[in-house]
Amino acid sequence: MKGNKKRLIITAIAVLAAFFILASASASGGQIQLDDRMLIQGIGIDQTEDGVLVSVHISQHSQTEPVLEQVKGKTVLAAMDALVQRSGKVPLYSHNLIVVLGKKCGEEGLKRYMDFFVRYYEARPSVGMFLAQGTAEEIFTLKEGEEYVKPEEIARMGQGGKTNGWTVYTRVIDFVNQLQGEGSSPYMPVVGVKDGVVAVTGTAIFQEDTYRTTLNPEESRILLLITKRLTGGQLVTELPKTGKVTATIRQGSAQVRPSIEKNEPRLDIAITCQTEISSTENMDLAADETLFPQLEQALESQLQATTLETLKKTLREQQADPFGFGRQIMQEQTAWWKQNRENWTEWLAKLPVTVQVEVTVESAG
Repeated sequence: MKGNKKRLIITAIAVLAAFFILASASASGGQIQLDDRMLIQGIGIDQTEDGVLVSVHISQHSQTEPVLEQVKGKTVLAAMDALVQRSGKVPLYSHNLIVVLGKKCGEEGLKRYMDFFVRYYEARPSVGMFLAQGTAEEIFTLKEGEEYVKPEEIARMGQGGKTNGWTVYTRVIDFVNQLQGEGSSPYMPVVGVKDGVVAVTGTAIFQEDTYRTTLNPEESRILLLITKRLTGGQLVTELPKTGKVTATIRQGSAQVRPSIEKNEPRLDIAITCQTEISSTENMDLAADETLFPQLEQALESQLQATTLETLKKTLREQQADPFGFGRQIMQEQTAWWKQNRENWTEWLAKLPVTVQVEVTVESAG
């Protein structure tokens, strides 16, 4: 009994000691109260003559709508430190949803802006990353009615664009991995303002960390298809007897076969798509399966032409390889790659590519 009593006394003393330690830490600033934090929801970065302009959407514990703060600094972290000094509050990055970089940042190279989001211990590398069609400030200062466009809405636009097959969705960590990977070029969705509304408009293609060109939604679909990330989307074509026909992609895949002939690389791409008629200008088409071969041929021709145009725009005109063809050659033709890796961008401008397309069509219902 005496032993049990002694243990109870020791336990009680330990609990009281812990309580006083926690209370002391809280009173002395060891714990930052939520009211003293800035809950970061979105970060926009624009290049200035002597540094950066950072636009930040912040939600407060006691407010339902985000507020906008803008601050300048020589670096992203310096700008955020200036914001802390101005507000007296400490940023909390765990709520951040998006990073938007102005087009000028992309044209000058993104590495200088990326380091903060990867290295800083509180930053979230899993947030969605976008390139602004113009400036990030334009996106962050836009209001719909009395409220700013919410960062979660922009994040949903990127994710929805990937689902619907008209743009990619890229996280900060994805872009960094693409930069470090050999034999491929990075990419991310483009966000802009059109007629007073924020919209994701296409896919930005980079050569290393420098912006080169933008793929429109149809070209972005080819990128998703070849990289095996296509999950849906629509193809629209027109036949003389039926008018415009919209076919929904139910399944799409691409097989890329690299080869080396006379010490020169070439690519053979075979694309297959299973589609379903989702709308027509002639309601009888869905029941007339004799027209399906014509429709399939029209869709095949259209998809092949778009694929060849997208490859020309990226490989030949910009010497960029967002499809990862170089990486596949590195894996399958390793000896050739070791000898020619330094000249891969030069090979892209003259790389022979053949594209074969097979589309099947089913009527809805």
